[in-house]
Amino acid sequence: MRAFIQRYLDPADRLGEILFGLIMALGFTGAVRLGHEEADNRALFIGIFGCNLAWAIVDGVMYVLTALFERGRKARLFREVLRAPSEEAALQRIGQELDGPLMELTTAQERGQLHRWILAILRREQPATLRLHREDLLGGVAVALVIVLATFPVVVPYLVVSKPNLAVRLSHLIAMTLLFLLGAWWGRVVGGRSIRIASGLTLLGVTLVLITIALGG
Repeated sequence: MRAFIQRYLDPADRLGEILFGLIMALGFTGAVRLGHEEADNRALFIGIFGCNLAWAIVDGVMYVLTALFERGRKARLFREVLRAPSEEAALQRIGQELDGPLMELTTAQERGQLHRWILAILRREQPATLRLHREDLLGGVAVALVIVLATFPVVVPYLVVSKPNLAVRLSHLIAMTLLFLLGAWWGRVVGGRSIRIASGLTLLGVTLVLITIALGG
């Protein structure tokens, strides 16, 4: 399963999905708790895990739709470049798409040469057919798996702790611990300060928990 997820999601996607999953788990914990003040752990587990599972499915579908949208956007760019009234207009359209922070490191001559190379490539290629690919669907499955696996530890206390209030607090503690570890991993991936990023994510988790407690969660 790990190899499957790594194959279809890059580190940035995995980090983002885990982060969103944990944040949503904290939010769902508070929301379900508010609606089940007298509920037992079974009801809380079903409610919270059901919310997380629903979020995983929705996010997986959004991943597939985003991939389809991005492919359509690229196909439109392809057509716009090839149908440009002049080479200058085609190069300008390519520049609008590509020029960004990294391109600022290049000279005007270098950017122009890069744009001409891309134009030559587009002229000899055929536009891709706008349809779903197998990789899109499997990527969506990978997204859903990441969210479910990342948030499952957050709901484990509802299975092993008999007191609902204690289970909620342990769930919060696990979520914040995971946020700290995620922040440390994030820092290593991006080459930033792991402790600072980990502390920031943990502080975000603490803030969410305090808000839910203040509201009665």
